[in-house]
Amino acid sequence: MGTPARGSTSMTRQHHPLYHDPTQANAHWRSADDRVMGGVSVGEIKPQVIENTACTCLSGRVSLDNRGGFIQMKWPFESPFDASAYTGVFLDAWGNEETYNVHLRTHQLWLPWQSFRHSFKTNPAWQRFYLPFDEFTPHKTQAKLNLSRLKTLAIVAIGRAFTAKVCIKQLGFYTD
Repeated sequence: MGTPARGSTSMTRQHHPLYHDPTQANAHWRSADDRVMGGVSVGEIKPQVIENTACTCLSGRVSLDNRGGFIQMKWPFESPFDASAYTGVFLDAWGNEETYNVHLRTHQLWLPWQSFRHSFKTNPAWQRFYLPFDEFTPHKTQAKLNLSRLKTLAIVAIGRAFTAKVCIKQLGFYTD
C-alpha cells in the first residue's frame, strides 16, 4: 500500500507532472463506472477547492449490486506513453479515509478488467504518495508491466460498497 512521503527522500526525487492544473482537468480526465457492465455505482469528476487548494475530485457511491463495484477517473494517453525512464507514479491526494487504487493499463492488456494496481489510503489532509512501478501488481493477467506502452492511468474506487471522495492536486511520474 502506498504510504505518504516522509523525510528528505522526496527532496532527492525528480518530478514529471502529468496533471497539475485543475482548471484544465475536465479537458483530460475521463469518468467511468461499472454501469457499462450492468452495475449501479455512480461517480462524478469535478474541480473543487479543498483546504485552499484547487484540485479535481472523484466522488460517488460504489455499489456491489449487479456484480458491480467501481468508479474511476482515468487519464488516457493520446498515444502509447513511454514511462520506462521513471521509477513510479507520484500523486498529491486528499480523501475521506478510504483506500483507493492507481490502475495502469498498457497496450498489452485486452480485457477491460485487466490492469496493474497499487493502492493508497487517504486522509482528510493533503499527502504526497510515491508508488514505485515494481510494487504494482498484475490483476487478471499473466503479463508483466510494459512501461513503454502505457495507455491509461486511473484513480479508482473499487471492490467494496462505500462512499468515495478522493481529490488530486498533482499527479505524474518520478525518478529517484
